[in-house]
Amino acid sequence: MGYKTIKQNTRTEIVEKRSKFIASAFRVENQHEVDYFLNEVRKEFYDATHNVYAYTYGIEYPIQKYSDDGEPQGTAGLPVMEVIRKNGLSNVLIVVTRYFGGILLGAAGLVRAYTQAAAASIEKAGILEYHECEKIIVTLDYPNFEKVKWLIEKANAKILGIEYSQVVDIVVLVKVEDVESLIKNISDVTAGNFLVERKGLFLEAI
Repeated sequence: MGYKTIKQNTRTEIVEKRSKFIASAFRVENQHEVDYFLNEVRKEFYDATHNVYAYTYGIEYPIQKYSDDGEPQGTAGLPVMEVIRKNGLSNVLIVVTRYFGGILLGAAGLVRAYTQAAAASIEKAGILEYHECEKIIVTLDYPNFEKVKWLIEKANAKILGIEYSQVVDIVVLVKVEDVESLIKNISDVTAGNFLVERKGLFLEAI
């Protein structure tokens, strides 16, 4: 089972009617990391009016939570969570810090501001997609090497390493759904003159 998350931790800032919204986005994999980054933001912006957050982690059994942190119910944490869901992200924490600028935004204005801040943080961080992949080792003779290498690259698989001896061993990471077709294509171009060793499943961004 694959998933999408942000490429990097990042911070962005927007201003809405003199209120400053600072969005901090973090990659997280467990509750310990969520608590750590959330506490770091709270310490850094200890004098802020609100530190709203939303997070999700876990692929097979995801945990999701959000908090309005004193903003009117449904105007802050939920909009941030909706941005995470809309982008199909997992393993991410977004904290939006607000410094009140003296002008009330109203419910619609708050929803808009928190949504824009969260979306800006994701856009800046970028999105990385992880796929369930299988690692295989393809063993073949030299005359077939270039043809097979081309097939692997065409399949958008990742070559992890090549070992040259009396034969050539190519270590490949390929999406699970593409493994059988790649092996068949290699068999076709080599007339079956190759060996494949299957080394297990991994989650990888390729």
